[in-house]
Amino acid sequence: MSIEVSGLPDLEARILKLKQLQAKQITELKASAAGIVDSLSPSNLLMSALNDVAQSPGLRTTAIHTAIGIGAGLLGEKLYVGNSKNIFKRISGSAVQFLIANFVRKKIPGLQKNNPDQSHEN
Repeated sequence: MSIEVSGLPDLEARILKLKQLQAKQITELKASAAGIVDSLSPSNLLMSALNDVAQSPGLRTTAIHTAIGIGAGLLGEKLYVGNSKNIFKRISGSAVQFLIANFVRKKIPGLQKNNPDQSHEN
């Protein structure tokens, strides 16, 4: 891109136009950078992730099933261990919790398919 400049006034006019273009581009670049920094802030990243989870029915269902499984596992462990101070019973209680949580989490979809009237998925 060559532009012919015939004299000093043309050169000064061209320099002025280029300086104005540069100032405009710097302003746009700063605005763009501010937008990128704002979108990458931890709070916006977290909100974006939460919105994705809320809008994803499969992920939401899986999270609910997992929470129900963990709750059942904790209840099973508490019933098995109780207030025991025995270290072996407490360790086996953790295994019971894990087994119950996984069992319940895996069985919930099957129960929902068997009882379609009681399924409340959105």
